[in-house]
Amino acid sequence: MRDARVSGGVGRGLVMLWLLLLTAGCSAVWSSSAAPRPPSDAERLVARADAEADDGHGRVAQYLYQQVVREFPSDPAAATALYRLGRLQSDPTGGLRNYRAAYLTFSQLVTEYPGSRWAPDARAWQATISELLAREDDTARMKLQLRWREEEAAGLRLQIQQLKSVDLRLEQRR
Repeated sequence: MRDARVSGGVGRGLVMLWLLLLTAGCSAVWSSSAAPRPPSDAERLVARADAEADDGHGRVAQYLYQQVVREFPSDPAAATALYRLGRLQSDPTGGLRNYRAAYLTFSQLVTEYPGSRWAPDARAWQATISELLAREDDTARMKLQLRWREEEAAGLRLQIQQLKSVDLRLEQRR
């Protein structure tokens, strides 16, 4: 008799455990199938900025991305806004190309949102832009040196002309 009570208690315990698990599983399904949360104001602004960028309105998109970063710094969409702003600033075909600004934008993203999904890409962009800026600086330096050499060559040509005219005058006197 005692064994029947023990086995009945174990059986009831198993049934209760099974019902508890079933209920927990159903509630997980219900909560995962619940309606998705509506986008935040920051997410809506990023989407609007994306649309403006796609339509070729880079300045408007730039302003909207900056607005998200300024007004919603704690929203995860701020990291997305910084990433997309950096991409906009680094687009060589866009009218907003400014590699130094893009580098600073990606730096801000890495510094302020190191755990965001965009941080690894932002680091890669930083490295690429850093290399590009170094090449641009080298090119600017070489152009300046070339201009100095051209001015120096023009001065030497002038001296050669002057020496030729002096030489001609000396030849005429003899």
